[in-house]
Amino acid sequence: MEKKKILKNNILISVNKAWKVRATDNTLWKNQCTLAGFPTTTTPSSFNYNIESDDFFYQLYKHHYIVQNNWNKKLFTKHLFLGHRESITCIVGSELSNIFYSASFDKTIKVWEISSQTCLKTLEGHTEGVQCLALAQSTLASGSWDKSIIVYDLTDDYNIIRKLFGHTAGIISIEINSNETLLFSGSVDKTIRIWNINTGDCLHRLYGHDGTVGTLTLIPQSPFTDDQDNLYWLISGSNDTKIFVWDVDQSCLTQKTRSKKPQIVKRLEGHARAVTCLAWHKDIINQIIDHNQRHLDYSDPIHISTMPLLSSSSSSSSPQSNNEDNENDMDLDSHASPSNSCDQDNNDQDTNNVHENDSQDFHNSFHSRNSLLSTNTNNTVPSPPLSPNSDSMQLNDSEKPSITQPIFSASADSTIRMWDLSNGKQLLYANDHTDVVWQIQCNSSRLVSVSSDGFVRTRKWRCNHNHNENQQTGFDSLIIPGIKKCFKLSCPAITLTQVDRGVTCFKMTHEWLVCGTEDGVLIALKFVESQN
Repeated sequence: MEKKKILKNNILISVNKAWKVRATDNTLWKNQCTLAGFPTTTTPSSFNYNIESDDFFYQLYKHHYIVQNNWNKKLFTKHLFLGHRESITCIVGSELSNIFYSASFDKTIKVWEISSQTCLKTLEGHTEGVQCLALAQSTLASGSWDKSIIVYDLTDDYNIIRKLFGHTAGIISIEINSNETLLFSGSVDKTIRIWNINTGDCLHRLYGHDGTVGTLTLIPQSPFTDDQDNLYWLISGSNDTKIFVWDVDQSCLTQKTRSKKPQIVKRLEGHARAVTCLAWHKDIINQIIDHNQRHLDYSDPIHISTMPLLSSSSSSSSPQSNNEDNENDMDLDSHASPSNSCDQDNNDQDTNNVHENDSQDFHNSFHSRNSLLSTNTNNTVPSPPLSPNSDSMQLNDSEKPSITQPIFSASADSTIRMWDLSNGKQLLYANDHTDVVWQIQCNSSRLVSVSSDGFVRTRKWRCNHNHNENQQTGFDSLIIPGIKKCFKLSCPAITLTQVDRGVTCFKMTHEWLVCGTEDGVLIALKFVESQN
């Protein structure tokens, strides 16, 4: 009996050692990070762990899991930052950095170290309120109501590289391409301008919108690459309620071929009031592509369940938490948008005839924020939402999976909509807010929105690889053409926090959510700490 007992104990010890080695295996946990969408090549500044350690990726996964769980359970600490004297208009920052930048109507840009809650520097270059910011690896650009754009050098103590002049009214939106050679700007003068950052030359003026160009974003046309410098789409949203998709490639952005302008290839129509913001994330496309490939191969990925392993570190929830697995259905609308013809606007009219009175009223009354917006004269009302199980949303079994380019838009009509850029169809709309939705952002796992109603709301999204997962509660199926029930959004939207003032902008990173308000206060939600 004693021999058997010793043998049994030795077997248990051997098994326990094997499991311990397996449980902290770097290769396994690096793969787990990848499957979960956690970054592995760069780490957050809050994660201090020796990269040479045998369990580095286990600890990295655990860190990301705790943060993710805190997001899901609404576990965060709140911090207030005071510094701006007037309404905050824009916040930018990189995904894993401690540094954030905020712009304001007080004509300044402030540089914040968020972890220490310190203002490192105040940039004063504009003579009117600063409306928009664009951040690249080594440059920061700002657009202002003084009709100028300033480009700062992040590697040289924020020295001004150059100022760009040309717009005839305030600048509302700007974007910088990935190699920091081109800058795109949208204005109250209803035009988009494309600039060469290195020379300061205006390469093109794009016409087509009938109202202020309030939001811009760049998206690679090929979902298989992040290279935005060869072939990509410029997406613009306007007070005229329309979203335009411009076909842009490198050949039409060089001095030698300046006569070849980017053209409008799609018009996305559905919003009833001004389009205020656009958002997309490469992980949505990548996961859809991954799902398509697995669907064709009739195989599912191997992904071990890590919840029990890490639950002891982050299983608690706040009294106000909403478990996403116990939530009601959201409103979905799979109606296609109106016909999106490939119209091209070749009108080269001069913009000097802009109504200066309209621009001045726009500027002077911006503190109410609603002055940025124009209503649709047709009083278009969105179509009633369809049930998630509506027959019109179902696909034929013969349909083959196709690559979809999804993008989200927000509007003064208080809705958030999702579009398929590959065909111009509207995939859904959601009524998450009761007032103007000023900004939306999405990352590898969620969509966040802020509004004049003071609410900060979030939805989780994911692409399911296993058809059995479609039965899980807390998620509704959003059926994308050519893809059977692989894209899912949590429902309804979860309220992260509510403030007693309008929220005008925000920046979301993996560990922080920093919001700007109408009275100049920055509200930062920190999700890093383990909640016990």
